[in-house]
Amino acid sequence: MQRQWYLIDDDGIHPLNMADQSDDFWTNFTYDGDDDAPWPAFNQTVVDASPSKTVDALSKTAPKLGVCLEEVTDDPARWHGGLMVARADELTLLGEPDLDLDDRLMALSWTEQLIGELRCDGAFFGYDPAAKTLHLTVFSKGAPQFAWSDSLTPGPSYAMIFDDEGNCVDEDPRRFALRMLGMPETSPLLDRYQFVESQLAQMGLNIISPDLGEYPVAAVLRASLEHRIGHGR
Repeated sequence: MQRQWYLIDDDGIHPLNMADQSDDFWTNFTYDGDDDAPWPAFNQTVVDASPSKTVDALSKTAPKLGVCLEEVTDDPARWHGGLMVARADELTLLGEPDLDLDDRLMALSWTEQLIGELRCDGAFFGYDPAAKTLHLTVFSKGAPQFAWSDSLTPGPSYAMIFDDEGNCVDEDPRRFALRMLGMPETSPLLDRYQFVESQLAQMGLNIISPDLGEYPVAAVLRASLEHRIGHGR
């Protein structure tokens, strides 16, 4: 949505250029029932750990999920379709930017295993245009804090908040997001993307790059399911 502002003074009415004011709420505002998605289909995992520790933890957790890993960092010709391990300052990002969502192995179940192994802070997040679904699961010291998903068409919409004992409370995802943004829970205004971005920024991830092109590659792994190898697929 674009909003034009005007200055009215003794000399008349003058349009103001607000394009360079990045803190203008209306610049990136999205209505509750609309979706001008700034992202393509993607999901990623971010962890507060070094790339080397992350790769070690991936190697330990992959067999539990029936996943085989092969490091191909030194063979760029085989990077396409691989699991990219990227460096984002003090954080490490994981993604499979060359694969469709349904073909990606770095899903929430693996993220849970990985962050549990690392006992670190982290998150799993992404966007699915099929139901216009934004999702974000945040972890603290290896345990989930909350799992949030919001769809504009029939699809997964929930907010599950976990306590230190592992108990879960369900909430309305819109009200939860508004509260986390410091807005009234009854407000009809919610920028879903701002909510996801703000939560990741609190971890230190200030740029969301679906193809990981903004971040230097630290390692690349070829991931495949064991049964696929066993059947020659």
